[in-house]
Amino acid sequence: MITRLNQSLVSLSKRWWVVVLVLTLNAASFGILFSLEDQFERLSGLPTFDTQNALTADQIIEQLPLYQGEARDAYLRFAAFDFVFPFVAALNLAVLWALFLRTNTWRIAGRLLAWNIPVLAFLGTLFDWGENISLLTILANGLVPEPGLLQTALMFKALKLIMLNVSFALTSALLVFALANWTTRVIQAQRHIRHERARA
Repeated sequence: MITRLNQSLVSLSKRWWVVVLVLTLNAASFGILFSLEDQFERLSGLPTFDTQNALTADQIIEQLPLYQGEARDAYLRFAAFDFVFPFVAALNLAVLWALFLRTNTWRIAGRLLAWNIPVLAFLGTLFDWGENISLLTILANGLVPEPGLLQTALMFKALKLIMLNVSFALTSALLVFALANWTTRVIQAQRHIRHERARA
C-alpha cells in the first residue's frame, strides 16, 4: 500500500499542472485556515489551541471558558477545516519531494525514492488529526477535562511540531540536493559541448 501511494505521488510529480495545482491549493488552504483562526481570535482574544506551539495543560484548562457561544462556533469551523489543511499540506510536500528525487540523477536519490520517502509527509497529517480529535474531545467534555485527554492532545501537538520541523529540513535538503545535481549536469553538458566543438 505504501509503495503504491509512493508510485502515485511520483506519477503526480510528472505532470507540471498537477504540481502547480497542488502548490496553489496549499497556499489557498493555508489562507483559509488562518482566516478562520483570525475569526476565533477576534471573538476570544487568543489564538486557537492548535496554533499555540508552547501550549500547556494548565493553559488549556484556563482558556476553555473562552470556547463558548460565537467563539465556540468559530473554533468548530476552524477545527473542521483543520482536517482538510494537513492533508493538502502533506500532499504538497509529498509531490515536491517526489519531484526533487525523481529528477535527481544521483544514485542516492533513487534509493531515497525507493524507500518511499515522499509518503513520510503524511505522518504530520496523522499527528495533526490526532491533536484535532483530542482537542475536540476535551471541548465536548466541559470545563474539567480528564488529565489523560490533556496529555494526549499535548503529545500529538509535540509530534506534529517535530514532524513540521523535520519536513522543513527535509524539503530544504532535497531542494539543495536537486539544485546541486542540476548544476552538475549543466556543467557536464557545457564541457561536452566544448569538447565536441574542439574535435570539430
